[in-house]
Amino acid sequence: MTTSNFKNFATQLAEAPNTLEAKGLVLSRWDKSIVSSEKKTWKSLTSRGGFWFSLGEVLSEILKESGGSRMDSAKLKDANLHTVAKQRRNEAIKFFQNFDLIENQKLTTKFQSMTRLISGVNAIVNPKDDKPTEPEVQNDGKSADGLDEPKVQEVKAFTQLNAEEIAFEALLQCEVNNIPVKEFMLALKDQLQLVDQKAVA
Repeated sequence: MTTSNFKNFATQLAEAPNTLEAKGLVLSRWDKSIVSSEKKTWKSLTSRGGFWFSLGEVLSEILKESGGSRMDSAKLKDANLHTVAKQRRNEAIKFFQNFDLIENQKLTTKFQSMTRLISGVNAIVNPKDDKPTEPEVQNDGKSADGLDEPKVQEVKAFTQLNAEEIAFEALLQCEVNNIPVKEFMLALKDQLQLVDQKAVA
């Protein structure tokens, strides 16, 4: 499935013949695309140099510059990371600090939720505990969960996507998260302008 023949899910379902077989075929194709997208995204986000590693690395440096016990709110704001939920920040630091353990134990293939993954880390680091403890954070209402499955089959090596595949995945995520394509295009335009500004600076 490519961007050239990409259609809104509701449109595809409505255009399908009114039979269980036809509608089931549309749903099964979307399920396959969504699962594939989720696995590829998770593998990319949790790789060395990926989102969680990089976020944890930067936050660990801010924590170090702040004295090592508590993050300086001003430094956090200067780094534009004050908008990231506290639980996500704590999980990112824990992920970065325990990355070698996570890789050796292949925890990213056993969990597809950062909260569950960190619980798995705690269970290994603190084996005497009856239950793995969650990172101590002040919940500000923002969800830190990624995917909801506790265990999955081992994910194959991440395959680099081409421009067309990335475009399709973006449109798929818009559909899954109920975001109008026009709104996504405006957000993309804003991000491109930010990138251009940084390049000039």
